[in-house]
Amino acid sequence: MLDSEAAAAMKPISIKSVLPVRAAEEIRAAIVGGALPPGTRIKQEELAARLGVSREPVRQALLVLQGEGLVCAAPGRTATVAALDPQYIAEIYELREQIDGLVAATVAKRPAFDLARLDEIVERGRRAVRSENVTQLIELDVAFHSGLYEAANNRVLIDVMRGQWNHIRRVMGMVLRKSGYPERVWKEHAAILEAMRSGSPRRARAVAAHHTRAAKLILLSPLGTPH
Repeated sequence: MLDSEAAAAMKPISIKSVLPVRAAEEIRAAIVGGALPPGTRIKQEELAARLGVSREPVRQALLVLQGEGLVCAAPGRTATVAALDPQYIAEIYELREQIDGLVAATVAKRPAFDLARLDEIVERGRRAVRSENVTQLIELDVAFHSGLYEAANNRVLIDVMRGQWNHIRRVMGMVLRKSGYPERVWKEHAAILEAMRSGSPRRARAVAAHHTRAAKLILLSPLGTPH
């Protein structure tokens, strides 16, 4: 039971307070999934009608998405979906190359660690490749790498990357439609698990870092940026 002081410190949640959160979720999914591509003008009235809410939850949702870097807005101007910044994506992947290598090496030092959950994700990824389900491929890719960070028991990495996955998802949606690339992704994921199971931190680091480095080049290629 809550004591009187704790009970007094909390207020009932109103439906109105939840609407901006749900609106942000829906708009975020549309941006990340490509339904709202970079540069799209965002009209609050249209979004409100589509989501079945008033303009106020949409306005609050856009402020949240602006903070996440998914929406650009200036006073007195219509908000737009943020452009994909090649330099920013490159910087994320340069950081990830170091992080993923470190994580794989850390897990490789724990030969008794159970990788069954990651094995399952790899198998689901291969099935998604066969069914050409791009949305599922993106989510499983994120789940695989998030699972690696969890396997290394590094909560800092999990928190740091949580804010970056939406930007990465946007680019993934473009490249995972390339013929042959999804198969390569999941072969490399399986190779990372094999390298970790070998018990060689050096090998695991090299395989994981190579995967992330190669992914960066593929992800940046449609953006027409130098590597």
